[in-house]
Amino acid sequence: MLIISLDAVGDNEIERLMEYPAFSSFFGQAAVFRDIPSIYVSNTYPIHTSVVTGASPDIHGLTANTERFPVKHPRWNAEEAKIRVKTLWQAAAGIGLETAAVFWPVTAYSKTVRYNIPEVLPRPGRNQIFASLKAGSKWLQIKMLLRHGKKLKGISQPSRDGFATACMMDILRENKPGLALMHLTAYDSLCHIHGKGSGELDKAFESLDRNLSLLLEAAGGDSDVLVFSDHSQINIHTEMEANDILVRAGLMSKGNDAYYPGESGCYIECCGGSAFFHAGNLSADYREMVRENIAQSEGFRRFLTRSEILESGYKDVELGYCAQAGYSYVAFPNRHKAEHGYPIDMPDYTVFYMARGFGLPQGTISYGGSLLDIAPLISKRLGLDFDT
Repeated sequence: MLIISLDAVGDNEIERLMEYPAFSSFFGQAAVFRDIPSIYVSNTYPIHTSVVTGASPDIHGLTANTERFPVKHPRWNAEEAKIRVKTLWQAAAGIGLETAAVFWPVTAYSKTVRYNIPEVLPRPGRNQIFASLKAGSKWLQIKMLLRHGKKLKGISQPSRDGFATACMMDILRENKPGLALMHLTAYDSLCHIHGKGSGELDKAFESLDRNLSLLLEAAGGDSDVLVFSDHSQINIHTEMEANDILVRAGLMSKGNDAYYPGESGCYIECCGGSAFFHAGNLSADYREMVRENIAQSEGFRRFLTRSEILESGYKDVELGYCAQAGYSYVAFPNRHKAEHGYPIDMPDYTVFYMARGFGLPQGTISYGGSLLDIAPLISKRLGLDFDT
């Protein structure tokens, strides 16, 4: 069984995907589920963790891509140990199935992924290769670097996806894992840089189609294959440095690489289209003042409901809020032209999945459902001891 994640390719891009031969062919062979709400907070690591656990972030515990406190170069939440519940690869190992993962989020230092090339993003100045070797299958990664390292141009796309695909093809052919997990990020990377609708995204679509064709060939026609998207993206024109509200109120100070809390310990955690206010030990009067300042700030859309806050796993925060289309919340500007992390009620923000095999009828299209349906579908097909 092969699971392929198309990072940031929303449901509104399916017609574009169908213009390419591998996707068009796969579409006709698969049961297609469209117009599915993403999982909030709609960011890569929480969603991928939900897909492999069948649980929402408040249960599995992975609430954000990176550490919470606002610094310029945050540490990524890459370690498997951060997941509080059983994953599909752990359940597969429990019945003797070997598993593989290439650049799949939150697999670093896994004790159960047999063939593991983890997605590890070290801070600037630290060596990418050493960080990856330490966090995954060392000898496998050395072998793959020797075979396919020339495909890499740092972490730039679409070359990174080309390297990842070559690695997974070799693993599928040589090691034949029972469950393989593949994360393709070219569209997400190029969309952040250039924005939705940019001609530069042609490179991403071409790369995704080429890599899908290669992966399907390596997996073989008898394999079950599931392709899904985790979230969409929304074009932005303004990045809001959310913690500046607290700086202006005298509750924080700001340096070149981080914000520094005052005695209260309050700060705002930025998640792209959403932000969360950690109030620390602020008095009720100060909390209300911050709330009013947020509500009057540029780009503010609305406060999150308590249900949204709880589902996202941020039950300990004072409040959460989200941006209007065209705006995003950051700690420091990153010059993105498109962003995600918005509540799932944003227009044109749904996702999809396509499943070939799994005992499902081919060439059918359904609308609605949940990404949380994927883990039970995989678990049932593989006969796993897995309670979602």
